[in-house]
Amino acid sequence: MSKQVLGQKAKITFTILSVLSLLFVVVKGAILSHDSNAYFGMWPYVSAGYPFFLRGLHFLFGDNYSIAAVAIQFVAVIASIYVFVNHFLSRFSLQTYQLVILMCLLFYPIFDSNIYAVNNISTEGLSFALFLQVIYFSYLSFIKRSFKNYVILMILTVLLITIRGQFQFLLPVFICTEMLLYFKGKQIKWKHYILIFMIPLLTFFIDNVYHKIVQKQFFTTPFTWTALVTSVLFVSDDTDVQYLETEEQKTVFKLVKQQFHEKGIGYKDHKYYQEPIEWNYFFYHYELPTLCNQTIQEGDVAYYLKGKEHNVKNTVAAYLHAEKMHKQLFFQLLPHVFTKWVALAFQNFKTGIGGISVALLYLITLILLLKRYLEQKENRVLFGVFLLLVILWNHFIISITVHGLTRYFFYTNWIAVFLLFIGVNRKTV
Repeated sequence: MSKQVLGQKAKITFTILSVLSLLFVVVKGAILSHDSNAYFGMWPYVSAGYPFFLRGLHFLFGDNYSIAAVAIQFVAVIASIYVFVNHFLSRFSLQTYQLVILMCLLFYPIFDSNIYAVNNISTEGLSFALFLQVIYFSYLSFIKRSFKNYVILMILTVLLITIRGQFQFLLPVFICTEMLLYFKGKQIKWKHYILIFMIPLLTFFIDNVYHKIVQKQFFTTPFTWTALVTSVLFVSDDTDVQYLETEEQKTVFKLVKQQFHEKGIGYKDHKYYQEPIEWNYFFYHYELPTLCNQTIQEGDVAYYLKGKEHNVKNTVAAYLHAEKMHKQLFFQLLPHVFTKWVALAFQNFKTGIGGISVALLYLITLILLLKRYLEQKENRVLFGVFLLLVILWNHFIISITVHGLTRYFFYTNWIAVFLLFIGVNRKTV
């Protein structure tokens, strides 16, 4: 199918949205936060991409690095949206009003106060720009079957995950899509699988080398198990200490629970804990930064630093000990709190995706599209399956690790509308 050229109205809309974005970004200015300090400070629990970006800008522009970061993020986001609209969306012969709606959805993260994708000195802006290109090159790779574009897709995905680890959820989506393509051609493309499996290997290598350069020690960024254990510790009772095996595990568990009670953020520390799980979830949702970052992470790192000099070597060791302990606690406690943990994760998933009816709609649509693809092997249907898997896997991973904030989901908010449009238009790809 030949590439369509954007109409004049679509070009005018893009120009207007770009100018409005520029004015908004200039007026708003750079927004620094606790996360910004962590990235700029190259703290042990942040991964490589964004810290190097900020430090590089600081080397070039000194104390004006935040202004330079906003400028680069603006150019990256606007340019990515342009490429995405002009080279990807234009392939689907969308109506002008449909293109205008999709462009508005793509620009809204710039203005949304929950995100401020360009102004925030954080990973969202660059991640959003890269994610759009990952979707575009996924189309070129899985639908057009271009090996060159598989290589580009691998590089873009490695860069994206290095900046924001959340996007590791793309790996099972890539593998599932490649497996579905096997049913179409009955031939395994080993070169494609090799490229996909190189993504986690390269991100692991970059992560470890980064920490070796900065903290003088090879290690993987210590935060995954801290995030995972938070919900487990939240739903556990004080008496669950009996299921732990070592004195160190019991000491850390009791320390966390004591801090929960002192801060009033434990599962039974609010008056609605005996109400349905929805009430408990929203308490957990709003208290998660205090639960995870300010209590479990900071408290346990402080525990392992107690009595030691606060230098780089000891600080890194404290983060690594805490992460190792959180992994142990997760597996020791999960079987005993599994029902409550699943209920909490389900509420997280439901809230993030927009309700059970929306989740069911996505799942039913996915099943119907899978059935149709296996019967008819249509490219349009396969790409619909791919995009739905992107939405669902992202929500699933977030539901078991953190909480349903807009900044974790805005990347895919345009996808449902796009799928609706290509379904209505019934255009092939």
